[in-house]
Amino acid sequence: MTGPMMYDINGIVITHGDLQNKGAWCSHGERKENVFVRNYDHQLGLIINPEKKTNRYAPDLANFIGDGLADLKTQNTPFFTARRYNYDPQYTVTFNRNDADRYREEEPDLDIYFWVEWIAVKYFKKRTHPNYGDTHVSVDPMHGVWKVSFQDLDAIIQTSPLHAYQQRVNDTQGNARESYLINLTDPRIQRVI
Repeated sequence: MTGPMMYDINGIVITHGDLQNKGAWCSHGERKENVFVRNYDHQLGLIINPEKKTNRYAPDLANFIGDGLADLKTQNTPFFTARRYNYDPQYTVTFNRNDADRYREEEPDLDIYFWVEWIAVKYFKKRTHPNYGDTHVSVDPMHGVWKVSFQDLDAIIQTSPLHAYQQRVNDTQGNARESYLINLTDPRIQRVI
């Protein structure tokens, strides 16, 4: 079996480098937070949480109108194999189990923003076993922002599939080993942009 390939809307192969390099992805996430706030601060009433200056684990965003906090989950790659869980990859995002556990304990009143911009839109995996066919999955390009309270998200994940990452079984970098699959069409999740 060869590794899966992902492609953008123009058929160009997309590579993510080392997806398990948590430090690089955390830095990427911090840059994305700044872009998100620059793009949507007035529409959503959000700023970077001032506490982030001294505590990198603090929630990402703060509401400049009130005192509410939020975390940003940037999603650029669909969960292409979501159909094995009876989910539509077009509208499936992931939410790390360790984040859910931490928010439940420390920040149960958070709002969660899913910022979706599908960069990868095609997935192909060639099978070498004669009893299994190749896997082809396509999604439409999609861009938007969805909001859900963590309390509602916590209720959603009680019945969501939990996916274990095979490549993270022996992870030592602090990567999440499991993520819940979240259907953005759930009525408790509101599209805000």
